[in-house]
Amino acid sequence: MTAPFLADSELRTIISRGEGQFVEFKSAWDRGSSLPKRLRRRALRDKIADVVAAFANADGGLLLVGVNDDGSVSGHGYSERDVAAFFEVPSRRLTPAPDCRTARFTLDGHEILAFQVPISPEAVMIGGNGFPYRVGSLIVREPQEVINERKQAYRHIGYEQRFCPGATLDDLNLDLAESFLRDTPVGGRPVREALRYYGLIEPDGLDWRVTNAALLLFAHRPALRWHPRAGLRVFRVAGTRIEYGPQRNVAQIGRADPPLASAIVEVRELARSQIQRSERLRGLFFEDIPEYPEFAWQEALVNAVAHRDYEVRGRESEVWFFDDRLEVSSPGELLPPVTVEALREGRAAHVTRNPMLVRVLADAEIMRDEGEGVARVFREMAVSLLREPEIESANGLFRMTLFNEPVSGKMRPGWSHLLSTLPISDGQRRMLLTRPTGFTGQDYQRVNGTGEDEAMRRVRDLRAKGIAERQPDAKGAVPTYSVVSALEADARFLEARIPGLRAYFDRESALRNADYRALFEIDRHGALRELRRLVALKVLAAKGTGRGTRYVLAIPPE
Repeated sequence: MTAPFLADSELRTIISRGEGQFVEFKSAWDRGSSLPKRLRRRALRDKIADVVAAFANADGGLLLVGVNDDGSVSGHGYSERDVAAFFEVPSRRLTPAPDCRTARFTLDGHEILAFQVPISPEAVMIGGNGFPYRVGSLIVREPQEVINERKQAYRHIGYEQRFCPGATLDDLNLDLAESFLRDTPVGGRPVREALRYYGLIEPDGLDWRVTNAALLLFAHRPALRWHPRAGLRVFRVAGTRIEYGPQRNVAQIGRADPPLASAIVEVRELARSQIQRSERLRGLFFEDIPEYPEFAWQEALVNAVAHRDYEVRGRESEVWFFDDRLEVSSPGELLPPVTVEALREGRAAHVTRNPMLVRVLADAEIMRDEGEGVARVFREMAVSLLREPEIESANGLFRMTLFNEPVSGKMRPGWSHLLSTLPISDGQRRMLLTRPTGFTGQDYQRVNGTGEDEAMRRVRDLRAKGIAERQPDAKGAVPTYSVVSALEADARFLEARIPGLRAYFDRESALRNADYRALFEIDRHGALRELRRLVALKVLAAKGTGRGTRYVLAIPPE
């Protein structure tokens, strides 16, 4: 065991932010009965071995034993001998043994056992239990050769990890580094110690060695001497395609040059200046909102910074605004086993060429933990009723495209209001909003970020409530579901009536039967039937009785 490598305040900050790619909590208690019991020593040793090996095989990380999944500190009840055996798990159970730092902390009267796990240069095996690998907050099993291929790739293309010959601490803007790292768990340390904690610098006698990652993040400007194409350029195209010659329609809006700690802020502001606002239908009324969800476009920009291949020194990351879409591209294709299909489907897959940059950006809360960001981009676009993003990885580039056009059929007047009246969950409502003409269980998983079991439970619930039904399909085809015909008939009715009602209530506060007849040119009895239907659908509310009945909007404008 080594001396504590975190202050109590730093540890509290880490715990408050929850688990992710770089942090794992493990309770030392069995809560399966009314009275919690200590986990069997062997069971806890197995858990420690699994997490430590998974971190070592991925990007490193911190294991905290004695913290529950919800972040509450529960400590442990083991003897000194047991604790010593737990700290020996990496050296006794794993091959090759990671060089972990271990420490004991006491918070709120409970002791926590901590394991700081470095990235291993080769695949780490648990004796008799294979090769675990960390993907977001999950642990998966991978073949040894697959992990070693990733390790070899990182050694080959790990630009960020290498020390830069000739660079010294004087080449870093320490004021910028101190400001940028302030929101990380170690932001209260002297800046040199914070940089060393992330492996960005290392002592070298009386001086310091400086990594390329440190220069990318914090070099004094002009920083292009260290990497001539590490920044981002932002363009605006007048139209939906690039024209050349006399019809040239491209303008460079600006550029954000390194250091990246400044460039991220600058490119966000450049992009924000280009994002238009538009009227989009929300329930019965239009609402003025940005053309792209804020999380989606910001995540696309940060991904271009965090995951690009910095070995490529002849190309920059680029941001292109067209009238109908936003394209963000960066040098470097996806690394196996991450694929375009896995990202589209929200499947757990993780590998990064820049784990040092990613950890700093994640701890500074600039980006989401690995495995979360792209899946959430798809969900945010779906919630905003926008066309699904496109992802490409080819010809040495990775490109994400966000579209500002709504998917056909999603913006039907009254559809979101109709769904708001149904006894369904937010996830079910989101699914019916984004796929009103048909969806699969896999669609539900992707749109809502759930597992297969939860998705199918929710789909079965929609069917049991008479809201969705299974469509006829060919033998062996993936089952597809859609709203029942009665609900579709209500949707068509509202589609025909909402625009006129919206225009009427923009001018007037109440509606009579005579007003409705004049508005839609139908007879008195037909108007009465439709007004009752609109009341039943909770679009209108009736005030008074008989010929004195007035109708008002049942819901306020959204």
